[in-house]
Amino acid sequence: MINGPLSKRDADRISAHFAGGHLDDPWTWVFYGDSITKAAKHTYGWRGFPDIFEERVRHELGFGFDIVINAGNSGQSSEHLVDPVQYDRLVRHPRPQAVLIMIGMNDMVKNTAEKFHANLHTLADRVRADGAIPVLQTSNTIKQIFPPQDEYHTGYIVRHKLMPQFMEIVRQAAREKDVILIDHHAYWQEHAVLDEWLGETIHPGALGHLEIAKEIFRTFGIYDPESNCCKVVPKSKNLLN
Repeated sequence: MINGPLSKRDADRISAHFAGGHLDDPWTWVFYGDSITKAAKHTYGWRGFPDIFEERVRHELGFGFDIVINAGNSGQSSEHLVDPVQYDRLVRHPRPQAVLIMIGMNDMVKNTAEKFHANLHTLADRVRADGAIPVLQTSNTIKQIFPPQDEYHTGYIVRHKLMPQFMEIVRQAAREKDVILIDHHAYWQEHAVLDEWLGETIHPGALGHLEIAKEIFRTFGIYDPESNCCKVVPKSKNLLN
């Protein structure tokens, strides 16, 4: 989703990269976020969306000199992402051309809405100041657990209640800072089959990560339904079943 002239310029830069020579202008792409970006455990050995993105770009499209970095870490909130030491190590140090940020799932239980909003602004400003393209992403939808089974699941209920507000904050920040928005939450609200797309209550499984990757491809103009990186995993091969 394009919000204004800056995000239009960013989208044009991405399009020009994929339209240009494969070796002339190699890019570094950083995926920055929490456990959903990290894509561990709940994928049950299948790949997460940053890995699918890497295969689509470096193998299928032939951009073998591009570098794709998964800088996601479990349990992180926007407070971790704006931490100067962490940001320097995981984002600034690789000198990326684009930074795809998906955060908010843990902010719902760790930070106020106001702090989350401010941190998104800080991230967008910092990425732009470093000469890279910031891309904000909303998170996937989640299941509701009621009544709570234990203290751990109580956090899931809080997330389910606050998710519309926090995802709207991501959209608002994208408009205010004029950055590209990939609205996975809206797409999942319309299309998701949660029992198939999720690996557990919150985290996407194999199919969910594929759907997230496909929405990124559509946004960047590199979606191809015949691509192996865009096809639905056959049900017989889906480890979630």
